[in-house]
Amino acid sequence: MARRYRYKDIQLPQLRSFCVAATEGNFTAAARALGLSAPTVWEQVRGLERRLGATLLLRKGRKVELTAEGRVLLNLIQPHVSGIDSLERLFDTQRADLPRRLTVASTPHLLAHHLITPVQEFAALHPTVAVRLRPSVRLEDGLQLVERGQADLGIQSYLPEESKQDEIEFEHLFDMKFMLVTAVGHPLARKRQVTARDVVKYPLVMQQEGSLSRKEMERILRRDHLLDQARAVVETSHFDVIRSYVAAGIGISLLYTTLHARRFLPDLHLRVFDPEREGLPVALLLRKGAHHAAPVNEFCRIVRRCLATDD
Repeated sequence: MARRYRYKDIQLPQLRSFCVAATEGNFTAAARALGLSAPTVWEQVRGLERRLGATLLLRKGRKVELTAEGRVLLNLIQPHVSGIDSLERLFDTQRADLPRRLTVASTPHLLAHHLITPVQEFAALHPTVAVRLRPSVRLEDGLQLVERGQADLGIQSYLPEESKQDEIEFEHLFDMKFMLVTAVGHPLARKRQVTARDVVKYPLVMQQEGSLSRKEMERILRRDHLLDQARAVVETSHFDVIRSYVAAGIGISLLYTTLHARRFLPDLHLRVFDPEREGLPVALLLRKGAHHAAPVNEFCRIVRRCLATDD
């Protein structure tokens, strides 16, 4: 039966073992330097010799000496093996000179009203890292940015059934409530209890069709047979546009946000429309199994701590 050899093609460990054995002049010393056993170093060198069809090292007692062919090979490969062995150190050194950036994908509303404190705290700790904010109105936009590596992480609202992703890990942060948003002096701001029938009496500043807030509003009005009475005066995908138009008294709005947002919206009145309804979860999105640089891990820790109180 023909003998089956372990090494069929030239491999970096073979070249490294040959270089070290040649320079040390001893298989045992080479094994100690490489953290291997002497038989393993010997087998790697012999496999290299078989592949090249040449004798590279000759035993002289406990010592080994280079043959003429071995000297030719050593001159050819030693600079390359040394370069590869120093690759990690060189890579870390030169990577440190690159512009450092942390990219976060999130909805305009979360970016403007919930991530200010985490970004502010992170910037104070890492002044040399630029935080790049990528607006992603829809969950699928945020998922795509994170999956493709165009964002280091995402912070998005989602439906529970949407969290079953092969590539992305969902880590729950907090829940948003479905809120009635009016100007501070609006009659509904002073009303003790507000129903869907009260809402349709006023023009509505709506989020765009297909958004989670729009779907929830339509579901509530349809349940009470009031959807055909709703009158949209403005439709937009941006919370800050809704804020400006509602504050100007152009209309009222129903959408997902948190009471935490009151701190940033002194010109608006926010109240939970239906306290019994479950909230809309917001999650931290990260690539499963991916290596995350230290700044990314630090920002995630800050986000977890800061946003845990945003319900």
